[in-house]
Amino acid sequence: MKISFFTLFTPTFNNVHAASALPYHLMKGAEENENVQFKIYSFNINNIDTIRIAKIEEELHAKIHLLRKPWWIKWMFKLHLGFLRILLRFPYLAYIRLDQNVISEIEKDRPDILWIYGEEIMELAQQIKSLKSIVTMPDCESLFYYRMLKLPWNTIRLFQTLKYTFAFWQYRNLERRNFSPGIIYHFVGKADADFFETINPQANVLFLPHPLYAYNENREINFHQPKVKLLFTGRYDFYCQHSSDELLSEIERLACYLVEGYEITFLGKGWERWNERLRTKGFTSNHIVFAPDYIEELQKHDIQVNAIDVGTGTKGKVLDAVANGLLVIGTSYAFENILIENGKSCIQYHSCKEIVPILLDVLKNKNKYCQMAISARKLVLKHHDKKIIAKNLFS
Repeated sequence: MKISFFTLFTPTFNNVHAASALPYHLMKGAEENENVQFKIYSFNINNIDTIRIAKIEEELHAKIHLLRKPWWIKWMFKLHLGFLRILLRFPYLAYIRLDQNVISEIEKDRPDILWIYGEEIMELAQQIKSLKSIVTMPDCESLFYYRMLKLPWNTIRLFQTLKYTFAFWQYRNLERRNFSPGIIYHFVGKADADFFETINPQANVLFLPHPLYAYNENREINFHQPKVKLLFTGRYDFYCQHSSDELLSEIERLACYLVEGYEITFLGKGWERWNERLRTKGFTSNHIVFAPDYIEELQKHDIQVNAIDVGTGTKGKVLDAVANGLLVIGTSYAFENILIENGKSCIQYHSCKEIVPILLDVLKNKNKYCQMAISARKLVLKHHDKKIIAKNLFS
């Protein structure tokens, strides 16, 4: 099978300046199924250097052709003219087009599948209409901004409200205008696929779980003694800031019940203030801004907490934690599109008032929660297998 792949971002093993890992691992999964030849065309928006690109070519057994970025993008940001985007009907990357020589090359190659990665360049599939086409979105961006506008603390300031409303309008225009009924639109979020379908009822949408790629299925799951190791991961930003503040304030308020039972680590940027506040309450608390080997650091802990306020698609750090044997406690958005079940293979909370009783129960019933983590790992290894997902995508 021959697949021509067009992407804004050069595929990488881990995300580098963009969501660049998903196509990398779908390609590796496809390799395990059958003899597949990928030809990669990248605009390299994530600025991967030539040495690294050569290494990726070896890993994927595919040639990467770098496409020329439009001159106006370079000058728009060089001259600090980004504000002109407010004059555009679509997000600025949606105005990228393929050169005629590239189109001619694809038509000459006659691949079995034309695969496009990135919602902003979804219209490229319509430039070459004679081929079976798949667009991996992978999320529905209009849904993201729709959800942002529903959060009361995101619409307190007029500028924020206008910013999110304009972005919603741009992406909704893009999704409605550049849709074609003959193309498969692939999502890693069920709600994303459904929302896109409400915009385009005739759309051929395909939801597939996000593939796993970095995990240790043989890691023994057994909570640390004398203190259980609790982990907060990811950048402290608008995705989680509001809910994290509420949850950590509750832990801080009732610290006397938890200090002897838990050691806390923050892994990611922005957690300095909370790290110091918990230390003053007597917790053993650590802050790691960056871990050279993220998965190795992850496996040093027992429980991961993800207080996520908003988002779409699949939360990669939650999936990583489950696959590596951590018990995950989080909001409904944290577990979205991860095929595990609340109360049996994860703990979903609805109010920050629940967190301290949950953590106290973990200390009393460690074996029960270890079994929950074991169950969760089995489920994600089964349902998020990259080989199966790639087969379902390209078949």
